[in-house]
Amino acid sequence: MLAGTGAPFDSDDYLFEVKWDGIRVVAFFGDDVCRLQGRKLGDATARYPEIERSLRRLPGSGILDGEVVVLDPNGRPDFHRVLVREQTSSRDAALVKATSHPVVYMAFDLLYRDGESLVARPLHERKERLADLLAEPPGGIVFSTHVVGRGKDLFAQAKARDLEGVVAKRLDSRYLMGERSNAWLKLKVKKRTEAVVIGIVREPHSGRVKSLVLGARVDGKLAWLGNVGSGLDQNTVSQLGSELGPLKAEAPEGVTAEAPGTIEWLRPALVVRVEYSELTPDRKLRHPVFIGFIDGDPDACDAPER
Repeated sequence: MLAGTGAPFDSDDYLFEVKWDGIRVVAFFGDDVCRLQGRKLGDATARYPEIERSLRRLPGSGILDGEVVVLDPNGRPDFHRVLVREQTSSRDAALVKATSHPVVYMAFDLLYRDGESLVARPLHERKERLADLLAEPPGGIVFSTHVVGRGKDLFAQAKARDLEGVVAKRLDSRYLMGERSNAWLKLKVKKRTEAVVIGIVREPHSGRVKSLVLGARVDGKLAWLGNVGSGLDQNTVSQLGSELGPLKAEAPEGVTAEAPGTIEWLRPALVVRVEYSELTPDRKLRHPVFIGFIDGDPDACDAPER
């Protein structure tokens, strides 16, 4: 089941839980079955042997829904660290990486239990039965706790702790397999920063501006911050396509960038505001969204720290 998107709200008809920044996995256990299945229906069991061991210790049989996460030293999920495990090709390699990148399975739903399908049951009942199953959980599997009604408060706490956000779920919602429903809503914490436009990327045939190449100061020097295409409306794209001629320039000294196409470099004069979820390990914006141009100083655009 997939979630829609929304803004923070309070409602006694909903529960609210942390949006774990990890890898979505369905876990099957019991009756000599122990298997982890990813979003694309592939078998992920070999990548997470410690979770497999924990599943074998659960009583009875069932199917869990949840996310595999790797926590940083401050207890926050670290998406880039869990990607190291997700990209592991063998069980032996996973066992080696488990020492430096240990995973935890955050279970937030129970779809099947001891021969009974629960997908048509209301969420609050599935949560109660999941809590009973994980009352004394084996190491590596954690019940994803929640609050009822107080969505804004949990969202504020998630933002203060630099988490990805919150998921709101109707207490009476059925589990709709393979469907996206507004019975579940992602309430994402977004960060904002200002960056200077150092280039554009055009679509090969139409010549329309596809994305902006962004830069910012790192230790006083201009560096590539990533590219943004999401959020660019048709009017903005049309104006950019015809009005950037006077800004054309050579690539900024010492700056290298990548793009799916040819970069047309620009003199760093235009400043934009963008939203993003976090920085990648090489300090590029993850999931950037264009907000708009601002009257800012290009030399004052410092790269964010997180």
